[in-house]
Amino acid sequence: MNRESSSQEMNTISECIQNAVKTGYTHDFFITEEGLSYSGAGKIYGPDEVTIENFYRFEGESDPADNSILYLMRTQDGAKGTLLDAYGPYAEERIARFIKEVNEIQKQAPHIKMKLSRYLKIGLGVVIAAGALAGVFYKRRMHKMPGLIAG
Repeated sequence: MNRESSSQEMNTISECIQNAVKTGYTHDFFITEEGLSYSGAGKIYGPDEVTIENFYRFEGESDPADNSILYLMRTQDGAKGTLLDAYGPYAEERIARFIKEVNEIQKQAPHIKMKLSRYLKIGLGVVIAAGALAGVFYKRRMHKMPGLIAG
């Protein structure tokens, strides 16, 4: 699976989870009808008690059923862990409902190379649009000038 967006170079879900565990996201969160929990927590957290500190989307090569999203989450009392769900039409309804209600969703800023890439794409789009506009004006001007041959 290829990662869609990330601030770090990780190509598989297992690599991403391993890195999350190394950085303190040690709990495997799950969603119940009442809210978020993890094994041994003895507590259920509501969406207002949780922060999504980062998330990673993974796309399967050819099957939309292979699309996944991994959330790195922290509860208000400091428990840190991961929550994995399908992404898109195969997402679990209970998880999707909970995530929509979480107010604090952060995405770590992508690496600077990705930012530059975005700005380069915008700049290239502006240059192409300006060129197209100049071409339209040039053609109109050529049609208005008798005796000139447009090529």
